[in-house]
Amino acid sequence: MLSMSSGPPLWLQAVYRLERAIGGPIESAVRSDTYFDVVAQANRARAKAVGAVEGVSRRGLHLLNLPAGTDIRRVREQLSRMERRMNALTDELAALHDTRDGVR
Repeated sequence: MLSMSSGPPLWLQAVYRLERAIGGPIESAVRSDTYFDVVAQANRARAKAVGAVEGVSRRGLHLLNLPAGTDIRRVREQLSRMERRMNALTDELAALHDTRDGVR
């Protein structure tokens, strides 16, 4: 008959040992100033690369007389401003109408 041990299975013990062996050095590396410097540089490099790709694609789309993402974003912002202004004018007209009806 097999005896049942009260501890975790062997595979789980192996996973715990591996995690402790690898986890500690990784955690200390992730908390270091060097890590944060590398992450900041990587983010700047990514932003620069994305900007370069967007610039090339924008010029290519404009050569084909097509709108680029920045054009669409600008139009959406203008549309949002117009919607806010229309809502404000509608509210002003409703208030004026209510005031005029109250005078009668």
